[in-house]
Amino acid sequence: MFFGSIMAHLSSLLIPVFTSNIVYEVTKGNANQTYLNIGFLSLTYLVYNLFWYLNYVSYSHNFKYSYKNLREKIIDKIFTYDHDFSDKISKGTILNTVGNDISNLSEMIDNICEIIVVFLKVIIMIFIFLKTNIYIGLITLLLEYFYLESFDYCNVKSTKYLRGQQKYRDKLTDNLSQILNGLGEIKVFNLYDKMKNNFYVIANQWSDQYMLKRKYINIRSTLLPLIIHFGKIALYLILVSLVFNGTYEVNTLILLITYFENIMTNTKELMGYSRQIREWSISITRIDEILNYSSKNQITFGINENDYINGLVEFKNVSFSYPSKNRGNIKNINFIAKPNQITALVGHSGSGKTTITNLILRKYKVDEGEILIDQENIYEYSKRVYSTNVVGVNQSPFIFNMSIRKNLSLIDSNFKNQVEACKRVGIHDYIMSLPKGYHTILTENGSNFSGGQRQLLAIARTLLSKAEILIFDEVTSSLDTLLVEKIKDIFENLKLDHTILIVTHKKDVMKIADKIIVLNQGQIVGQGTHQELMKENKYYIDLQTNNYSSSHKMMEEDSIVEEQNIEQK
Repeated sequence: MFFGSIMAHLSSLLIPVFTSNIVYEVTKGNANQTYLNIGFLSLTYLVYNLFWYLNYVSYSHNFKYSYKNLREKIIDKIFTYDHDFSDKISKGTILNTVGNDISNLSEMIDNICEIIVVFLKVIIMIFIFLKTNIYIGLITLLLEYFYLESFDYCNVKSTKYLRGQQKYRDKLTDNLSQILNGLGEIKVFNLYDKMKNNFYVIANQWSDQYMLKRKYINIRSTLLPLIIHFGKIALYLILVSLVFNGTYEVNTLILLITYFENIMTNTKELMGYSRQIREWSISITRIDEILNYSSKNQITFGINENDYINGLVEFKNVSFSYPSKNRGNIKNINFIAKPNQITALVGHSGSGKTTITNLILRKYKVDEGEILIDQENIYEYSKRVYSTNVVGVNQSPFIFNMSIRKNLSLIDSNFKNQVEACKRVGIHDYIMSLPKGYHTILTENGSNFSGGQRQLLAIARTLLSKAEILIFDEVTSSLDTLLVEKIKDIFENLKLDHTILIVTHKKDVMKIADKIIVLNQGQIVGQGTHQELMKENKYYIDLQTNNYSSSHKMMEEDSIVEEQNIEQK
């Protein structure tokens, strides 16, 4: 790519030479020399375009290679992020980086190439001016300096406001993502005006930055060319007077005027490349921020490849605190969840139930203590072993926008296994009643399935993982009584060959648990069966009273508001 650019630009320097020679030979009446120079000019044009073709082809291959590899590196990096990452880099930044910044950086090598080559070309042409006439050369050099300084000043200012634009563009992307994800709630609670106004506030901030940027772009594009035009007029006056007094021939006038135009044109290109590199340096910063993100809480995997997991889960003096909130923190947690049993985690909202499941799923790292599976610390297992033996289903499982079979094939492509899993959770008959059966396309997040059907499909998908430890976080919270009874039966069936941990506030689900862990303000305040806890544990008895459902609902709403505030922050 560099070679093609260098040779193309060098050959372009010969074009004015042969053009001026043609004019000179015509005025002298030398036909043979005229045609010879026309031949040289034709050959120069051919060489010029062939080298540019080499440059363009090389650029295409380089862009494809760079874009593909950068994109893969960023996607690979995203899968390694911990939950602290969202506090530092927003979803909008990631989306815009993958969408735009990678493309900018892939083009940057070509810009660097052009800056180097065009700069050398301008130096050569100024040297020609200085060698021809020292005074004309100095005037040209002065104009060049003034033009460069003015152009660079506009570039610096426009880049500054472009950076502001991109900041607000990321916020707009985040805001739009929240609107799309919460469209149902926006309609239900009539939040349209509030969400729209918030969106427009950010949009106006983006517009302000845009107009400030355009101010300097307009100066750069319309007023700075006056330097070139007036310089050209001045050069014409000087050269014409020198031709009239016999100092130079007409061909010298044509040659120098052409070179002057080339100098200014190439300088404009040079500053255009410089501007793009300044702007794209923002892309470099954003890409670097993602690729080199690290956290003291980054969770690494070990080297234990033992895949014969029985499923004994043990918490030993485990404590954990969220850095950005007070609710959900846990302290000195000790319990055991055994295979072939259902262990339920219960307590009011914010008591630490979900925190415990998140720690088992390695979403966060414990501050103190240790979590063991089959007497081995969970951080010692390899990624392959852990991810295939510990899986979870939450209250709102994500369903991909593809067919039912493809959703299940993400875990296990064997159709027979898929059917068996769906039969086991009781959704096979419903799938077969659909016109396209397992080939039915699910809309984004499975919105053409009911909440209960999405839960059953998510549980079936979980079973296909062949995991020994299954974690269910409030999977029955929004289901009707009939579906709750169905999922209770599924839990009873699954415990025959799994370790089951469930987070629930449903009284009926608590009753089927072999062991119940009662939590209050991040500490265990009771362990045992339903019957045992109902005899003497006031916290559990409180959960079983009629007042619990309403108080739980209120606390859940408080928790949701707090989570939204944190997310907004």
